[in-house]
Amino acid sequence: MNAKSWFNLHSWAGLFVGVLLFVTCVSGTLATLSHELEYLTDAKYRALTSSASTNYLALENTLNKHYPQAQLLFIQRHKQDYLATEAALKVGDSFRFVYLDAATGRLLGEGEWARISRFLRNWHMNLSMGWTGKLIVTSLSILLVILLVSSFYVYRRWWQGFMKKPAALSLDKRSSWSDWHKLLGLWSLWFIAVMAITGGWYLVEHGLQTAKVPHYVSSPQAVSEFKKQSPRKGLSPISLATAYTAAQQAFPSLDIRYIRYPNKADQPIEVRGYNDDILLRLRANRVYLKPSSGEVLGIQKGEELNLLPRIKDTADPLHFGNFAGIGTKLIWGLFGALMSFVSASGIYMSWLRVKRKTTTGKWLGLSGVVAIGLVVASILTTSLSFTERSVPNQVYSPILG
Repeated sequence: MNAKSWFNLHSWAGLFVGVLLFVTCVSGTLATLSHELEYLTDAKYRALTSSASTNYLALENTLNKHYPQAQLLFIQRHKQDYLATEAALKVGDSFRFVYLDAATGRLLGEGEWARISRFLRNWHMNLSMGWTGKLIVTSLSILLVILLVSSFYVYRRWWQGFMKKPAALSLDKRSSWSDWHKLLGLWSLWFIAVMAITGGWYLVEHGLQTAKVPHYVSSPQAVSEFKKQSPRKGLSPISLATAYTAAQQAFPSLDIRYIRYPNKADQPIEVRGYNDDILLRLRANRVYLKPSSGEVLGIQKGEELNLLPRIKDTADPLHFGNFAGIGTKLIWGLFGALMSFVSASGIYMSWLRVKRKTTTGKWLGLSGVVAIGLVVASILTTSLSFTERSVPNQVYSPILG
């Protein structure tokens, strides 16, 4: 392929569904910092201290005091200790988030399922369009690969451009937009590669899930056997503090961040946390407990995962930068913004190149119109659906109070 062919391929990949690619970049950037955006908007999302310790007994006492007759679905503390701990409750037939300070157990506020982080994650993950939306979003990774590879051929001697001073931006000068497009694109190459690789994995994962191909570690044998047993009647589920203590004794090095109660007595309590692993999400390390006694049914350690499960649990930390505190999240947010600019400037340069020769409709083409339609539909669908969160008819957890 000659230089012109590579340029045409690069332009096609950037414009084929350019608006959709741009919106996915923007929504992903905002989703990366979604909890921090909530932190800035309301005090209930802010922990009172940045202490790494979690007082589960104090948390449980607060829930018992303020929410009698409710039941705990799960409780989670984020990797970032400045964020409030979230307890998800079943209050009657409705769902409610309760925000608490992890170290003291103090009640900070409450809210519904609908919030900034939920909107952004639903929108970014699948445009709130279920299976089809996820296929569309993950397929954009193919365009990213094309854009990444073709850029090396479009921009000759690209390695010399990292320190090249760009021209001052002028709204109608395509050359100035080109300078900034190249410069920011070069500095974002590593980030675009990370997004392309992780997005490609999400596409593969979507295919494996659709084909129902097992690709994650199975629960321990004792858990499977426990599920087959008929639960003894009259046994009460253990308390939150008891579940924490049992899991900590079974897995002493585990930094417990999440405890989920089952719906039925023949299902285990699941405890998750971090274990000083590199680039692994919360669910990689687990302890399974018998819900009526706290007996350990099994332990899953991230360090023992095989290749596919390891990839599955590494993709999210890499994609969202949520693996080393606020520093990496801000870096991911910055380069996500740069990637969004690169996408938008490429679209705008294309329009500047042809605006005197054609109409907007012809320039967009069918794919452009469809992409804009999808973006509008996704915003409307997300706005209408992100508030929805049903609760199970029954939960096998202690009745609070």
